[in-house]
Amino acid sequence: MKTLVNNHHEVKRIEVLRQYQILDSLPEQAFDDLAFLAAQICHTPIALINLIDVNRQWFKAKVGLDVAEMPIEIGFCPLCLEQGDVLVIPDTLADQRFATSPVVQSEPHVRFYAGVPLLAPEGIAIGTVCIADRVPREITSEQVEALKAISRLVIRQLELRRNLTELIEIKTEYQQAQAALQQSECTLRSFFDSTPMMMGVVELQDNDILHISDNATSAKFFGKTPEVMRNCLESEIGMPRQQVCEWIKYYREAERTKSSVSFEYAHHTPQGEKWLKATVSSIAACCNYVKQFAYVVEDITERKQAEDNLRAAEALLRSMTGVSPLAFYVVDNRTDKILYFNDRFCEIWRIQHLKEQMVCGKLNNQDIIPECLKLVVDIPTFADACQPLQNENNRSVVEDEILFTDGRIIRRFSTQVRDASDRYFGRLYIFEDITARKQAEQQVREQAALLDITSDAIIVRDLSNKILLWNKSAENLYGWSSQEAIGKYANELLYNEPSPLLQEIHQTVLEHGSWQGELPKTQKSGKQIIVESRWTLVRNERLQPKSILVVDTDITQKKLLEKQFLRNQRMESIGTLASGIAHDLNNVLSPILMSVQLLQANSREERDRQILSIVETNVKRGANLVKQVLSFARGIEGDRTILQVKHLILEMKQIIEQTFPKSITLETEIQPELWNVCGDATQLHQVLINLCLNARDAMPGGGTLKISARNIFIDENYARVHLDAKVGYYIVLSVADTGVGIPNELLDRIFEPFFTTKELGKGTGLGLSTVMGIIKGHGGFITVSSQFGKGTKFKVYLSAIQTDTIPLPEDLEVPTGNGQYILVVDDESAVREITATSLEEHNYKALVACDGIEAVALYAQYKDKIRGAIIDMMMPNMDGTTTINTLQKMNPLLPIVAVSGLASSEQIPQLNTSKRFAFLAKPYTAQELLKTLHSVIS
Repeated sequence: MKTLVNNHHEVKRIEVLRQYQILDSLPEQAFDDLAFLAAQICHTPIALINLIDVNRQWFKAKVGLDVAEMPIEIGFCPLCLEQGDVLVIPDTLADQRFATSPVVQSEPHVRFYAGVPLLAPEGIAIGTVCIADRVPREITSEQVEALKAISRLVIRQLELRRNLTELIEIKTEYQQAQAALQQSECTLRSFFDSTPMMMGVVELQDNDILHISDNATSAKFFGKTPEVMRNCLESEIGMPRQQVCEWIKYYREAERTKSSVSFEYAHHTPQGEKWLKATVSSIAACCNYVKQFAYVVEDITERKQAEDNLRAAEALLRSMTGVSPLAFYVVDNRTDKILYFNDRFCEIWRIQHLKEQMVCGKLNNQDIIPECLKLVVDIPTFADACQPLQNENNRSVVEDEILFTDGRIIRRFSTQVRDASDRYFGRLYIFEDITARKQAEQQVREQAALLDITSDAIIVRDLSNKILLWNKSAENLYGWSSQEAIGKYANELLYNEPSPLLQEIHQTVLEHGSWQGELPKTQKSGKQIIVESRWTLVRNERLQPKSILVVDTDITQKKLLEKQFLRNQRMESIGTLASGIAHDLNNVLSPILMSVQLLQANSREERDRQILSIVETNVKRGANLVKQVLSFARGIEGDRTILQVKHLILEMKQIIEQTFPKSITLETEIQPELWNVCGDATQLHQVLINLCLNARDAMPGGGTLKISARNIFIDENYARVHLDAKVGYYIVLSVADTGVGIPNELLDRIFEPFFTTKELGKGTGLGLSTVMGIIKGHGGFITVSSQFGKGTKFKVYLSAIQTDTIPLPEDLEVPTGNGQYILVVDDESAVREITATSLEEHNYKALVACDGIEAVALYAQYKDKIRGAIIDMMMPNMDGTTTINTLQKMNPLLPIVAVSGLASSEQIPQLNTSKRFAFLAKPYTAQELLKTLHSVIS
């Protein structure tokens, strides 16, 4: 709503408005009744009598609104005033002119408005009578006419009020003039009668006093009128004879000395004793007139009472200062005399031995200063602190602290003392021993420092949840400083939204005195954290609840570690289950794979060879699938050598550029002088392939795939947050895409085997579980971050070594045997038979056993013939480890090949120390078996 134009008409309007002298006046019933009537007639919750000033709208009467005024730019009344006619707005939101008005968008949320201008007799609008509602509505013509009638009644009431005000002003001026006239007349007529003192003229006659003229005060004192007092003797008006003689004596003295004589005496009246001060003087006589005297008598009863009260107050002051813990000392600034001191002053300054001389006035201020200075540590500072008192214009109170040689701390207040005429005549010193207070303050500071030292956030809130204390750790934990937090409501500061749990906790603390548990809270940055919160009720000295002490410990990292630990446990459980399944599958696949190779060697038909090739391919595919499961379950140890990750990335880059859709852009970023890692090149290549394939599938419409590698150092802080991390040097290999991303609720499950978010038939769910197994097998760890709809980033951390890269040795040709006897031990008959057949096909002779017990018996029987043994690690009755240890005792030089479907050699410590031992993972080809066997028996 635009401001009214400040033109000649507006100046005239404001002039008319202010003639009524109504602005900022108190509420009046007549106007309140008219506003109430408007609300009742129109059935609205809001009605106003609004007078519009230069820059504001002032409400003389209001119904349904709490504010007394509002700026002229807000609302609709100024528009009604400007157009000078009735203004009706059925729905403010339906009209673009008013939809964004503050009174529509916020309190009082006006949706309906109707206003009638208040027209003064001159025809100038000075305000409005208006009604409003919070819902849209219509107004009848009868209601509009009623509002117009009310506006005329308002103007009539304003006119009546103005006329009444003018009458009152005329009456007031008349009364003031009349009073001034009477006062002047009385002053001129009789100063004599109006004086509050008794005054009169007397003559002395025959040892008596004749009253010639007395003022009204004198006559009243004696209970008579001035007329009766005239020519009346003193003895006739009841004054005692003795008192009459005293007065005559003073009159004669005044006559003799030709000067006034003053005296004080007590006069007894029925109302009690009064003290009077009389001054008499002789009047110079001329032309044989009788000698006359003038008297003036002043009632000094109140002064006498004040003097008595002053003496009592001085006695009380001495009593109070005598028992006060404060020391008082007053010195005359002109004479250096000691005007006042109390016993506490002597006690503080250890000068009790000088007290008697100080009381007698034998010692001045300068006499006791040398004794006092013996206790002061810093004498120059002690003297300088009082210098401002020497300035006549300095009326301030000087405060300082004095350190005594005995360790006491004394607070001193110094100020000037002035008399009734505001003249500086003395110095007041007040001393207070604050040693105990200082010690207590130091203790409080130490305790406060302890609160700031503690790593826990300590917060004290009152029972309405307003924060009273906020320690340093609370600042560090939540991000708000104590100045920002104190006085704020904790529920608004630390929580995003109200929670019924907080009310329950508050009620529990009030009922039981304490509560403890975990709570999610919000930092100033908006980050959510989890705290271990302990609430304790604090009571006052009357054991009434006063406040609540809250101690918060940040357990966000702890909860994160717990989450990682539980996930690792779940993965370990799944891995254990997968290991058992993989072992059985490998036992099934091993004889099939070796049988196919034997059949291929003996087959002459091309069709048979093709069928056997298909079988071999699928068996190997199944074996690889099992190997992926095992790599997830326990990690794959493989052949380790020193590798440069850069070469793996460059190979992967070539594959991606040749096979991935052109809509996917590849970016690589490799840090110069990248460190080496110790690992299996094939397995790490598999990690990169799996991650890149997942990235490709996450970007069906194209995007950016970025592969990067850099050197980093992991410190203790990072290692505490990630369970698998250790302090040391790492290479971090990152694979990031701009694809669809992974929802937060699925991030914890993506490394589980057989879990996939892809469509049925488009993924085995083993890719990431295989990656996890390989990375763990290399002593590293992997992290993932994803934003749904924006992309995913995997980071693989591998331990770095600083040495040169060693190339892998090339494969050797498959050797054959020389008729040696080989002991084959396996609980699976199919594995035994096909292994024996493969050996015999390559010039070996096989002895088979179904478990360890039978193997030991066979070896004992054919000890001289057997030149090697192939032993399964997982068998009933006697497992592979026990069988190997038993055979080793019988012949420490016996070559042994340990085989297992679990792809792990950890159970055979001899493999790490002797070349006569080797490990082979199921399923294996005949070629792998023969190579391994040859390596241990040669």
